[in-house]
Amino acid sequence: MENYTDTNNRLVIDETGKAIYMEMTRWTKFLAIVGFVMIGLMILLGLFMGSIMTTALGGTAIGAMSGIGFTLIYLLIAALYFYPTYALYKYSVLIKPAINNADTELFNRAIGYKKGMFVYMGVLMIIVIALYALIFLFAIMGGVIGAMNS
Repeated sequence: MENYTDTNNRLVIDETGKAIYMEMTRWTKFLAIVGFVMIGLMILLGLFMGSIMTTALGGTAIGAMSGIGFTLIYLLIAALYFYPTYALYKYSVLIKPAINNADTELFNRAIGYKKGMFVYMGVLMIIVIALYALIFLFAIMGGVIGAMNS
């Protein structure tokens, strides 16, 4: 087994590790760019759906509120996905020169962006799981109350 530390007890990335990082960089940059495109499409779709809902319901107050609601939901989802996409992009831009130039400071900044993306997505996942648990709990309570009333 190879030794991955030098005499100063610092991590040394060998040629295999560098090749893996370089390949990973291409994929993370691709995913980040696709993420930005999807966020842009989500914003456009939100604006489009908002105007369609307003028009479809005859320009009434309910139609306007529905349109605004659709637009806000799409904009909220786009805003939620902006930071992890941005962090993934920053990681992919910084990691390549960090590896090529053996720049520890740049490497640490890149890994920090990657960590930030994973922490953000982890917290977002915890929130989603908690919301699903609440919905499930309320559905069970509604079923029990409905069964007791019939």
